[in-house]
Amino acid sequence: MITTAISQALRTRGDERAVLCRIGAGGTALDELDSLRLRSDDLLLDLGAHPVGGPADPGGAVDEDGSRSAVGLVAVVAASLTDLRRAVTLAAHLPRAVHLLVAVEHIPGHHGVLVPSPPGIEEWNDLHELRVRKAEKGGWLCELFFPSGTEVAPALAAIFHGGRGRRRGPGSGLQAGLHGPQAHLWRPGDPSATPVGAAGPVPLIRVTPAADLVLRTQDGAALPLWEDVAVPALDRSTTGAGSWESLVDAGGTSAALRVRGPDPVTAIAPIDERLVNPMGFNKKTKGPVGDLTVDGEHAVIRTADAVLVTVPADGGITDVDLAGIRELRVVRVDWSGHAGPAAAVRAVASLAAGGVPLVSGPVPAWAAGLGQPLTDLLTSVEEDDMIDALAREEHSIRLRRAALRTHGQRTRWRALAAEVGIPVVPDPLVSVVLCTRRPDLVGFALAQVARQRHVRFELVLALHGFSADLPAVRAAVDGFAALGHPVTVHEADGDRIFGAVMNEAVDRASGTVIAKWDDDDWYGPEHLADLMLARAYSGADVVGISQNYTYLQELDLTVWRSYRSEFPNAQVVGSTILTDRVVLEDVGGFRPLPRAIDSQFLLSVRQGGGRIYRTHGLGYLLRRAGAGHTWEVDLGYFLRNHTKQWSGWRPNSLMEGEAGALGRAAPHTEHSEGHS
Repeated sequence: MITTAISQALRTRGDERAVLCRIGAGGTALDELDSLRLRSDDLLLDLGAHPVGGPADPGGAVDEDGSRSAVGLVAVVAASLTDLRRAVTLAAHLPRAVHLLVAVEHIPGHHGVLVPSPPGIEEWNDLHELRVRKAEKGGWLCELFFPSGTEVAPALAAIFHGGRGRRRGPGSGLQAGLHGPQAHLWRPGDPSATPVGAAGPVPLIRVTPAADLVLRTQDGAALPLWEDVAVPALDRSTTGAGSWESLVDAGGTSAALRVRGPDPVTAIAPIDERLVNPMGFNKKTKGPVGDLTVDGEHAVIRTADAVLVTVPADGGITDVDLAGIRELRVVRVDWSGHAGPAAAVRAVASLAAGGVPLVSGPVPAWAAGLGQPLTDLLTSVEEDDMIDALAREEHSIRLRRAALRTHGQRTRWRALAAEVGIPVVPDPLVSVVLCTRRPDLVGFALAQVARQRHVRFELVLALHGFSADLPAVRAAVDGFAALGHPVTVHEADGDRIFGAVMNEAVDRASGTVIAKWDDDDWYGPEHLADLMLARAYSGADVVGISQNYTYLQELDLTVWRSYRSEFPNAQVVGSTILTDRVVLEDVGGFRPLPRAIDSQFLLSVRQGGGRIYRTHGLGYLLRRAGAGHTWEVDLGYFLRNHTKQWSGWRPNSLMEGEAGALGRAAPHTEHSEGHS
């Protein structure tokens, strides 16, 4: 269907030129573009091989204002959404299009359809027609018709974001300039990335440079002296520039990857976390074992029976590749080959970011670009350990945490900025909102908040019907503040409705992100950090977790139910809701109800077109006592269909035990029976 649609567009474009682009590998339609009948002035372009900063359409006409004239048809055919994101960055080289046809050959089901989200001002007032069609084998086509033409890069970005939620993810805070082969790998999905010449200067937007920092890439040839004194530039090698021979010294031992800059991690092109992430993770352990190894001239992921994925030469694993290996129980890393050292590191980091369970022997010195946390994790488990479903998921979570924090695009650009002394915006402040009627649980709850790490946070504590001057409460609040954490206390009358008290607490919060918290549940030390990671890669308006672990206090029993996670779903635990403050404002806050405010908030988000995402549930343990819960179900609900159960309080290893309650002379141990 994709090739047929392009053929028809070529026949109906009249006398105007056509520019056909492809990016990615492995798709039928990509190969079939070569067989289409084109005119002498038409252009067939491999976007992925095009260096940023070089002219993509040297024969194109120019209007009187110096901009490129619109052509009758621009077609962009991408093998995957990951490739479409790369095309966004490269499309700055393309002419404006009267007819824009965008096709993605395969989109995994959890990503949604290829429907555009229009820009916010008047850019698309000239839109005359829009068509969206599903193609064979999970592909999609989107066609837009603009009589006066439209810029391709922002249109591609709008098409991508239409199916991925309204949020575009936290940015790096930097405008980027790019030059050279594979430079687009450093800034995928960014329509504002500015192509620049090898020596500069950076173009001006009125009197302001279009970029804060320029990243230049080289494949072995020396780059000229950078001449722009206003904007700094950093040089990096392409993934193919390094060779195995260059990493072996006279004694025959591998040396560490040599790069410009103090940290070998920053030599590696970042991961596009919007698509290379754990979304679609499969919890089953019955699948075969795979190997990341070499087959002929290519790195591949294969089982004993078949090659599942051919890894691109740049090491860039795509969302389609991840979907194709989700059934594997584990992937063994073979360090003896690959296209080159940087490509090998990038492939392993991408698989880890995708949550693929990886095991490895000793990691060679030339793979220092992985970073120490990821290197340590690869050798921390054995293949046989991955037979256990819980151990497998715990390992996957640790891998994805390390890879996304080390190799995500935002992390990489903030590190590059630090290298040249450019200040960056602080990380978002998360306001933890806790409303409680039980003064005896304040110290316990504050201890759960206080041990959060890898995130900036404050606490807004709403005391519903009692005073902060109670000795146990005052001691807990003082102990929390003494640890250096900001805390705001709000005393609400006991007859105030719960939903209204929550809104009053949110009104006192300073953060741009709001996290809901319960007073009697256990939270692992990276609970908030995991939610913030999911917020970044999911594009969702709300993130939360599945309710996996429950401690049944009356029975002194811990049960684990292995619910599906890492996919868009409205069924998330209310006490783990994390959302942007603006989302709460959009739906009018929490409803003024005595209970069910979480489910009603989630319903309002869905009715308003928002996206809700469920991440893993191993950083949270629900306490179920006999009474006093706003969610009223019997104990049988938790005992049905459980995966495992243990006597006593038995958290998984990601919980890292129990924090001692604040404001007490000794740690609280009332619910620690059976802990091991």
